[in-house]
Amino acid sequence: MAKKIKAEPPQAAPRRIMVEDALAHAMKRPLTTADIKRTYALPQTLGCKQSERVALDRQLTRTVGFDSMCGSLADHAAAMGQFPMTGFVGYGALQQIAQNGMVRNCIKTVADDVTREWIKITGGEDTPAEMLEQLETEQRRYRLQELFNQAIAKVGFMGGAFIFIDTGAQTSEGEDVDLELPLRLIAESAEVGKDCDLRFVVVDPVNVSPGEYNSIDPLREDYMTPRKWFVLGRTVHASRLLPLYANEPPVLFKPAYNFLGIPQAQILWDYILHWNECRVYAQDLIKKMSLLVYYTNSQERMSTMGGIQELDAVMEVLQHYRDNNSVFLANTDTDKVENITTAISGVSDVVKQAQEMIAAVNRTPAVKLFGISPAGFNATGESDLRNYNDHIRSQQQLYRHAIQTCLEALQLKLWGKIDPSISFEWNEVDMDNESAQSANFNARVTALAALKDRNAISADEMRQAMRLEKCSHLAFLGDDMPAGEEGELMTDDGSSDLLAALMGGKHEDGEGD
Repeated sequence: MAKKIKAEPPQAAPRRIMVEDALAHAMKRPLTTADIKRTYALPQTLGCKQSERVALDRQLTRTVGFDSMCGSLADHAAAMGQFPMTGFVGYGALQQIAQNGMVRNCIKTVADDVTREWIKITGGEDTPAEMLEQLETEQRRYRLQELFNQAIAKVGFMGGAFIFIDTGAQTSEGEDVDLELPLRLIAESAEVGKDCDLRFVVVDPVNVSPGEYNSIDPLREDYMTPRKWFVLGRTVHASRLLPLYANEPPVLFKPAYNFLGIPQAQILWDYILHWNECRVYAQDLIKKMSLLVYYTNSQERMSTMGGIQELDAVMEVLQHYRDNNSVFLANTDTDKVENITTAISGVSDVVKQAQEMIAAVNRTPAVKLFGISPAGFNATGESDLRNYNDHIRSQQQLYRHAIQTCLEALQLKLWGKIDPSISFEWNEVDMDNESAQSANFNARVTALAALKDRNAISADEMRQAMRLEKCSHLAFLGDDMPAGEEGELMTDDGSSDLLAALMGGKHEDGEGD
C-alpha cells in the first residue's frame, strides 16, 4: 500500500513591504549609514574585480524591498503622466518609430543643418597652405560630411551611433590586428601610417553593447564609460569606436540607454501621437460637420407590423441621396428632415498648437520644420531662425572631438605625422541670411566709429578691425592707410565722418589722426 503523502498547506502570498520599512524589516534593527550605502549603491558590474563581481539579477533578488522600490518609481512615473515611456523603449520600438514621417522630418532637418555648411580646416601660422589643401581634398574624398550626416541622423533616431576606425592593418603572420588592443593615433603608431588602408564606418547602436566599465569610482575619468564594446560578439577597444550621442541621460540610466543618449525620436513620440490624434479627430469632425436629422414617430413605427423595415428603407434612401446635389422627397404631414451644421471654429487652432509643440520640443522653428509662416503683427520669423542657428551651433560642438580624431587619422595617412596646430571651424549656419549679416556689420561699424570719435582707438586699429570682420569682405585691405583725397563723399544720413574714419581720411575739422 502506497504511503500517502500529506500535502503541505499552500503558503500565503508574501506581504508587500513598503520602501520605507523594507530594510528595517529585513535587518530587525535600526538602519546605519553603511546599510543604506550598501543597499542603494550602483550595481557591481564587470568594472569590478572577479572576486567582487555580483550578478545583477542576484543582487536585485537579494535586496529586500527592491521590487517595492521599483514599483513605487513606476507608480510615481505613471502619476506624472510619463508611463509607459519612463525609460529606454528599446531599439526595436525605435526602429518602428523611425518610419514615421513627422519623426523623420524633425530628425533629418537638424542632422542636415548641422552638416549642411560643413567645416573649414585651419592651421597655425607655420602650417603650409598646401598641407591644408591636401587635407581638405582628402576629407572630401573620404566623404566625411556625408558620413557624419548619416551618423548624426542615427543619433536622433537611436540615441547614438559609432564611427569605427578601420586601419586595415595586419600582423606579420598575415592576420588581422586584434581589435581588443587600443588604437593610438600617433606618429609612432604601427597601425596608422603613411598610405595605410584607412576606412571610417558608421555602426548602428543596435549592433553594439557595452563591455567592462568603471561603476564604483566616480573620481576617475572613465566613470560609467565603457572601456570595450561588443559588436555582434566581437570585442572592440573603445579607442577604435568613436561614440556620438546627444541628450545625455542621468548617470543611473546610462546603462539602460547603452551608455549613449536619450533618442530624440523617443522624446518627440508622445507629442507626435497627440498631434496625430488631433489631426484625425479634426478630419472626422469635418466629415460630420453636416448632420442630416430625420424626424418621425419612431414609437408608432416600431409598434406596427413592418414599421422597422419601413424605417430602414427610408434611412437607406437618405444615405443614398445625401449630398449637396441631391433632392430628398419627404411627406409634409408625417416626415421632417433637417440639416444641422456643426461649428468647427477653433479646431484648426488646436491642431496648430499641437504641431507647434512638436517644433518647440525639437527646438526647430515652425517656419523651418513645416513651412508655416509665423503669425502676429510684424512677425518675420528671423528671431526664431537666429535661436535655431544657435541651437545648431551647440549641437555641432558635440561632434567636434570625433571630427578632429578623423582628421588626425587622415594626417597620419597622408604624412605619417600629426600637426597639432591643424584644427577646423564650422562654417556659418546662417550664411544665406544676408540681411542679418548686413545689420550686424552696420552695428559693428557704428560702434567702432563711436570709439574712434572718443579717441579710444585709432583709425589704423579701426581699419584692422574691419579687415578681420568675416562678413565685411574687406580681407583684401593692406596694412597701409590710404592717402587722403580731395572732396568728401556726402550722404543724406550724415555718415560722412563715419565713412571718413573707415577710409582713414580727414574729419570736418580738417585734422587727421
